[in-house]
Amino acid sequence: MRSRAIYAARAIAWLAIAIAIPVVGTSLASRLGGLSGGGLAVVGSTWLWFWLPRSAHATFDAGELAVARRRYRMLAAIAVSPARERSARLSIAGCAVAAGALDDADRLLAALDDRALDASERTVWLNNRACVTLARGADPAHALALIDEASALRPDVAAVQHTRGMALIAVGRVDEAIAVLDGMRTAGELPPRLDAERCRELARAWELKGETAYAADYRMRAAR
Repeated sequence: MRSRAIYAARAIAWLAIAIAIPVVGTSLASRLGGLSGGGLAVVGSTWLWFWLPRSAHATFDAGELAVARRRYRMLAAIAVSPARERSARLSIAGCAVAAGALDDADRLLAALDDRALDASERTVWLNNRACVTLARGADPAHALALIDEASALRPDVAAVQHTRGMALIAVGRVDEAIAVLDGMRTAGELPPRLDAERCRELARAWELKGETAYAADYRMRAAR
């Protein structure tokens, strides 16, 4: 992670840009329908600090992983604090996990000092670690231990419960997995990508129980 001096330099640079935009923008105002330099500063700041993070999350939720990863990388590059950079890098790792780029995910997660993470950040880190472990088929019991720790920190995060359901299936606790995956909908609608993955896991769980009709229904839901 960067030194404090680098974050301070970034903050000063963005402050200088914010001051410069109204000055430079005045000469462009006529080309932009009379928008003032100050207006340009507001537009630029809104794009940088509000639209960019929201759009990165939205594209990830929609399964547009390459686009999301580019936007998270941009957020990491302009971060003005360690917390903002950690958040962006955890999200980049999440994109790698979702895309099946497990070596990239391992490298990105190993680069973060998990001891420096707050509860929310550690939840994401543990969830990504558990997903990589499950995807490699290495040690499902270890994956379950990781995601149980994440769930204890943030039981309200639907993505964590999805990973927990996968881990429970992997260790043979299928009935518990179904209960966890069904419970993901109690807090409301899920992002389309996550709901499709939830349905695929439920199809797999019901298939293991020999309930082929239920499994087929959830496969159709995932396809929709």
